[in-house]
Amino acid sequence: MSNLNLFLWSWSPVLLLTVLAVGLKQSALALSVFGTAFSLLLTVWVFQTPVPVVLMAGLDGVFTTFPLLLVIFAGIFLSQLLLSTGSLGRIVNWFMQGVSSPFLRNLLITIGVGNFMEGASVIAEPVVAPMLRAGGVTPVGSAALSIIGYSGMMTLELSGMILAVHSLITGLPIQTLAVASAWLSIPASLLMAACIPFYLRGSEDSGVDFGRQMVISLGSGLIASIIALVTVYLAGPSLAGMIGGLGLMLILFRLGVRKMAITRQIAMDLSPFALMMVSLFLINTVPFLKVLTFERLRWTFRIIPVHTLVLTPFFSAYLYLFLASIMTIRIFGMGKSQMLNVIQAGFKKGWRPSLAMALFGAMGQMIAYSGYTAHFASLNHPNHIPWVLSEGLKLYTGSLYPLFVPVLGWAGTFLTGYGVASLMLFGILQIQAAGLLGISPVWLSAGLAVGASIGSISSPFKIAIAAPMCGAVGKEGDILRWTIPIGIGCTIILGAILLLLV
Repeated sequence: MSNLNLFLWSWSPVLLLTVLAVGLKQSALALSVFGTAFSLLLTVWVFQTPVPVVLMAGLDGVFTTFPLLLVIFAGIFLSQLLLSTGSLGRIVNWFMQGVSSPFLRNLLITIGVGNFMEGASVIAEPVVAPMLRAGGVTPVGSAALSIIGYSGMMTLELSGMILAVHSLITGLPIQTLAVASAWLSIPASLLMAACIPFYLRGSEDSGVDFGRQMVISLGSGLIASIIALVTVYLAGPSLAGMIGGLGLMLILFRLGVRKMAITRQIAMDLSPFALMMVSLFLINTVPFLKVLTFERLRWTFRIIPVHTLVLTPFFSAYLYLFLASIMTIRIFGMGKSQMLNVIQAGFKKGWRPSLAMALFGAMGQMIAYSGYTAHFASLNHPNHIPWVLSEGLKLYTGSLYPLFVPVLGWAGTFLTGYGVASLMLFGILQIQAAGLLGISPVWLSAGLAVGASIGSISSPFKIAIAAPMCGAVGKEGDILRWTIPIGIGCTIILGAILLLLV
């Protein structure tokens, strides 16, 4: 088969999921079933990967997603507890004491809380989506905004883990990568912020006209990203996303903290979040605790010989989500019958997105390990889908290649569900492309990373996390119908900026 045909085939999973989501409005579970089945056939018959290799790679993908599955169930359980006790509603109303309108409150939750949590290594969707829903945002809007709010700065979040991985892959200094990524995150954040007023339509009347909403949204995205950029210069990337989100929250509380009285009730409502934030802040910033929880209290195992799976339960968000749930039960004195109802409701909400995530994980690893020979003995690059995608773009775009680098990052996140996986697939190829084209490898790598971050808004995997938190299960296709073209359009704009920079 010719290189062109293989290049076109390598885009077929993207095309299939787009048609199913945009044209047929399929749910995340349906997308995961069809996408996984198609990827299996594609890697076996077109890219000539042995069936046992593909099946083992898929199983590896399921185990790879296991920590995120725990996050889903822990997040759903906590959100159900907070909904049943009325805590989320009271917290949203408390936020109103510090901002002048529902629009600003929802903007604070979307960009401020979203970036703060992702920056602290807490998956934002289980907390942000139900908070937005409790604030009067539509289910579809709540799910989409819980991702859009942080995706522009995602490269700078997860306590710098994304950039640390990218630095290891590319061999580039992490601080140099962080600075370039922070600069590119500014236009990325502005593009994401421009989407927010559209998704807040249909929510509570904010008393703010659409034009002013757009200006305030863009200003908020600009403020958060500039604070993150300054943090990168002054303190490195580890705290950039968290401080960017926190800084915006403090600015939006422009009426003053004195008017936000912290009563005993609101202190009780906030205590589960305080537990999570303090715990995650300590294990990410105190060197002894970080070494203990991330390097010593860890367990490794392998499903396939070329990929080591790592479990770090004391460093991961799901443990602290469960602890926050236990705290909520104790604080509010919930009885067994009430807890049973919460568990039943959580399981009902969680099993579909959990199964979908597991299948998306399998699909991503099938694609990532396509082209391997029997027993994973060696990799045949012409049959490796990520290699075909990147090499094809270099071959068919020539000097315009930087324009499509963010799109490549978007495609990697779309296919695998993980921004980090996108960097692992395409990171080293940017160094090679930069050498061939005689341009900066730092900017190409940063463009790939920020494009992968924007890919979060179009990821069926991410949307499968958000949907059950706000009553949007079954509406994933409606969300993707808009976020896929938005993601592609924004990454092309970002690519045009990158083309000017290099």
